[in-house]
Amino acid sequence: MAAAGLLTADYAVAAPISKGEAASIIAAVKAVEARWSQDVATRDPVKFASYYTDDATVMNPFSAVDHGRAEIVADMKATFADPNFALSFAPDDAGVSPDGALAWTQGHCVTSQTDPSSHAKVTSACSYLTLYRKDSSGAWKSFQDIATPTPAPKG
Repeated sequence: MAAAGLLTADYAVAAPISKGEAASIIAAVKAVEARWSQDVATRDPVKFASYYTDDATVMNPFSAVDHGRAEIVADMKATFADPNFALSFAPDDAGVSPDGALAWTQGHCVTSQTDPSSHAKVTSACSYLTLYRKDSSGAWKSFQDIATPTPAPKG
C-alpha cells in the first residue's frame, strides 16, 4: 500500500478534457500528418525528421530501429537518395488520451523504393501507428512511429 501511495504522489492525474478539446487535438494532429505527408516530396531528411521529438523511436519494415532525431535524419538521407523512393500516408482513425497529453493516429501508407536485388521499382502498401505529444513549443510531434507491410488494397 505504501508503494502505491508513493506512485500516485509522483504522478498526478490531470482532469479529463472536454469532447470539444479532444476534437480540436485530433484535428490538429491530422493536420500535422497532412503537412508531413506532403513534405515527403521535398526529399529533405531534416524537414522530414522535424515532425519527430528529439527522443523519438521509429520502426519501419526491414529496417533497423531509429532512436532519436539524428538517427532518423541519417536513415532518411539514405532513403531519399533512392530515386524511386516515394511515401504517402493518411490517418484512418485518431484519438487522444483522456487528459489531452497524448494523441495517436492509425492509418494507411504506400511506399515505393528500388529493390536491391532486381533494381526494379517496388510499390508496397503499409499500415502505421503514430503516437504524438507536444514539444516545448506546443507543437504536436511524433515520439513513437511504427509501420508494417500490408496486402495491396483490393480493386
